[in-house]
Amino acid sequence: MLLQTSHSPALSPSCASIIGERITLEPLQLDHFSKLLLLAQDTRIWEHFPESRANSDQHLDHLLDALRLRDLGEHLPFVIRIKATGEIAGYTRLHSWDKQHRKVETGSWLHPNYWRSGVNTESKYLLLRYCFEHLGIMRVQFKTAPNNLRSRAALEKLGATYEGLLRNDRILPNGNCRDTVVYSIISEEWTGVQEHLLSRMAITYAPASQSPAAAYRLPIPCPRPGSAPDEMPGLRVHRH
Repeated sequence: MLLQTSHSPALSPSCASIIGERITLEPLQLDHFSKLLLLAQDTRIWEHFPESRANSDQHLDHLLDALRLRDLGEHLPFVIRIKATGEIAGYTRLHSWDKQHRKVETGSWLHPNYWRSGVNTESKYLLLRYCFEHLGIMRVQFKTAPNNLRSRAALEKLGATYEGLLRNDRILPNGNCRDTVVYSIISEEWTGVQEHLLSRMAITYAPASQSPAAAYRLPIPCPRPGSAPDEMPGLRVHRH
């Protein structure tokens, strides 16, 4: 396959809210910090992470660093907000941005109250669509711990492909080494993955009186070449 040689757009510090059916991905701001620090005190969230962010001081450093990296165009962090209640459910981000090779990595965490609720699926759908249809990304990568079976199952349900094991990939705070498993979705797979995710969300969100096909209304067409994010059909973004 012959690829375009032009680079994909940079991760702009002047980013936008990405609005879905049930959630909004809002660019991280200082006034989100207190709620994120409170949510993150639940230690179940960090069971399989390389380090725990239940400690507010350590987590605050992480969030401030996220804003610094966003200003450098290397990182794009969001909070996940539930539209119906206004509550923040967790945090997600694009990072490890490689502009030349048009690839990026994504990671996230949710408060346990929102596990198995459909929030993770919609969050990943919105980020993937932004990557493939606006940023022109060729590869989105995911990493997790080998024994994080819940995360691995969620990635496989998304349609991500397991690529292998990175041995002794990280040194944990206790000095032990941890392996990492790698998954990815590539641009050629996006159409099929998108249809799969739309079907899953339609079933999750459909009320008893409504057909699954009508429950999730974001249309599928790709944006027009060169269109600005707020011109993309079916993907609403609000600039900040």
